Amino acid sequence: MDLNHLCDFVERLSGLFIMAHRVRFRGLLHNVTLPRSWFINLIRPQPNLRKYTSTLLPFTRTLIELMRQVSNQVEQYSPFPSEIRDQFKADGGRVTNITGPFYIARM
Repeated sequence: MDLNHLCDFVERLSGLFIMAHRVRFRGLLHNVTLPRSWFINLIRPQPNLRKYTSTLLPFTRTLIELMRQVSNQVEQYSPFPSEIRDQFKADGGRVTNITGPFYIARM
C-alpha cells in the first residue's frame, strides 16, 4: 500500500468528517480550523456536508491500527527486502525508520 495515497485519502476523509460534524451540530463552519489547502480542496466540488458522521469512530480505530502497522514495519526494518515485512511503500520505495514516522504523523 502506498502511504502517499493513504495519507491523501485520510486527509480528505478527516477534513470532510470535521466539516460535516460541525455543519450537522452547529449548522455553520465558523471556528473550524483546517489547513488552508485542505479547506480549498474540500469545498470543490461542493460536498454534501449534511451527512451522518456516525462512522467517525470506526474510521478512527482503523486509522490507529494502520498507524500501528506502519510503526511495526518501521521497527522491524531490515536492509534486506521482504514481501511479508514490506506491506507499506512510499514514493516507490521502502518505508524506513527515517521516513516512517513522517507518514505516521501525517496520518
